[in-house]
Amino acid sequence: MTYDLLKLAHIIGAVLIGGELIGVWLTDLRSRQSRELVRFSESVRYIAVFYDGVAVPGAIILLVSRTWLIAEFFGGWNFVSTPWLAG
Repeated sequence: MTYDLLKLAHIIGAVLIGGELIGVWLTDLRSRQSRELVRFSESVRYIAVFYDGVAVPGAIILLVSRTWLIAEFFGGWNFVSTPWLAG
C-alpha cells in the first residue's frame, strides 16, 4: 500500500512539472505575440505563477517521494553513500 501511494505521489509530481513546462511554453508564446505592455506584463506574471505555483510543489513532491521510495524499498539510507549521488 505504501509503495502504491508513493508511486502515485511521484507520478503526480512528474505530471505537475510536465504541466508547468507546457503552461510556461504557451504563456511565453503568448507574451511574444503581444505588442501591448499590459498584456506582456500579464503574461510574464502568469509565467511566474506557473513556476511558483506548479513547478515548485511538483519538484518538492518528486524529491520527497523519490527519497522515501529509495529509503523504504531499496536498501534504506545507504543510498546516501552511493558515488553517483555524491559526484
